[in-house]
Amino acid sequence: MKTTHARARPLLAATAALVLSIALLSCAGKQTPRDRITDPGEMIYNGLTVSGVACYKCHNADGTGTWRGANLAERVPKLTDPAIEKAINEGPGMMPAFKGKLDAQQMAALTAWLRDRFH
Repeated sequence: MKTTHARARPLLAATAALVLSIALLSCAGKQTPRDRITDPGEMIYNGLTVSGVACYKCHNADGTGTWRGANLAERVPKLTDPAIEKAINEGPGMMPAFKGKLDAQQMAALTAWLRDRFH
């Protein structure tokens, strides 16, 4: 029996490490309720229209950020619109790159909403 338990320990430790890693890599941002959103850019930001794009998860609905995502109220006013688009496409720091996930119209809507919301 000891042999079986000894083999199970590394597997249990690896499983626990994997679960912890997933939890740490996820973000815990709050989403704006759909019925309170009217702007197309805000719909994208809140993960309601483009699959795989949910900015709120790391930046929070109010843009204050999480442990993983920056406070957009501090960052966006310092950026030009092309710099905002570059950040979305290339993903600075821990932010994933979203290049190819948004078409030109969606990128323009998201950038305009970010600019308006966090001027």
